[in-house]
Amino acid sequence: MGRPLRTRIDFAKTISWYDFFYNKLLNSGEIRNEFGLEKLLYKEPKNGYVTNLFKKYKFGLSTPKDDWIKTVDSKCIGSSHIINHPIWKNLKYRTTEEYLILLELNNLPDYIIENLIQNRHIKGFNKSDLEKLAKYGSLDSLCALYLLHQWGYTIGSTSLVNDCCSLIINNLELVLEKTTYLQRSHIFLFDEICDQIFIMELKGYNRPLKIKLNWRQYRNSNWDIEIREKSKKIEDELISDPKISHLIPCIDESLANLYKKILG
Repeated sequence: MGRPLRTRIDFAKTISWYDFFYNKLLNSGEIRNEFGLEKLLYKEPKNGYVTNLFKKYKFGLSTPKDDWIKTVDSKCIGSSHIINHPIWKNLKYRTTEEYLILLELNNLPDYIIENLIQNRHIKGFNKSDLEKLAKYGSLDSLCALYLLHQWGYTIGSTSLVNDCCSLIINNLELVLEKTTYLQRSHIFLFDEICDQIFIMELKGYNRPLKIKLNWRQYRNSNWDIEIREKSKKIEDELISDPKISHLIPCIDESLANLYKKILG
């Protein structure tokens, strides 16, 4: 039985992890290049040499085992938090059960949940609390908004579903601007999260209509030109890699007007 195919989440979390620790070590002067990285990390005797292992990590082609995560974290404190961040697990398993969603929310940092959770239960909050949350522009705040979107759908709150979806799509640029280790991986992360969230419309007695938004359309019309062009350049580079390109969707331009109308 062969290995399961790697998903966008696998690529996103591994690339984010690599870029976090590589850039930290580079900026601190501990390494000067990728050769220096291997030389530093292979000092650990328990880690046998594997050809091109870190090149695979760099492009998300392999997921590190726990030993390597611990080794890297010993050289770059905090790196393990990136690859083990709850957003990856929540996106992968698409949590929809209310008690599991609340459990995951409670596991987020205090600065994220202070206006949402009291005594491990959801307390009364409003849109201004969600807007305050979105302004953090962090992986933590993005995870919280995603979970609240899921919770809104579970409890049947159209307003919460739509407000969370709108805040997510409107603040992806801020997340990218503030979270430098997402410079490459954001293509996969944003594709995944926007594949799962939606605006919900009620039409008479019919089932709710789920309208999915396209973050690239919003990037084209609303992002700062420097951030937009850098994102597009990175996407072009990823598409040029045949091992990765199949995970990046071709955009149907006929949907552009619909997205533009929805996004205002």
